[in-house]
Amino acid sequence: MTEQPPAPPHPDHQGLPGLYMAELAVWRERWQMIVVAPGQEVVVEAVDFGPADTLAVADPDGPGHHMIMPSPDPQPVPPLADATHRLPALGYTIDPVAWADPAKLTGWTQVMYTCWTAPCHPVAPPQRP
Repeated sequence: MTEQPPAPPHPDHQGLPGLYMAELAVWRERWQMIVVAPGQEVVVEAVDFGPADTLAVADPDGPGHHMIMPSPDPQPVPPLADATHRLPALGYTIDPVAWADPAKLTGWTQVMYTCWTAPCHPVAPPQRP
């Protein structure tokens, strides 16, 4: 895997399950991400990631092997790397256990045709020199 691991969680969240959830979904033909707290409160309002116009076919042997909706029809390809890299600037990071799970794609799981989720933690504060 060539992706850099996610930023570390806040020390108060080390070893705990990811109680926050990043959701990356198509809304009005554009990818948007929100972060939801355990009580279903949206803690990061919709962040736009551009048009959902890159498509792939879910194929166990092809580039769409991570998509769970097998279909001969093309599906929108989510900007997972961009979303993962943007999360720390928004105050969150992908759960390290989810990141390492081979059943997930860098921590993300497709839950619907155009919706992906990843468990998250608040990000660790920046290190002071």
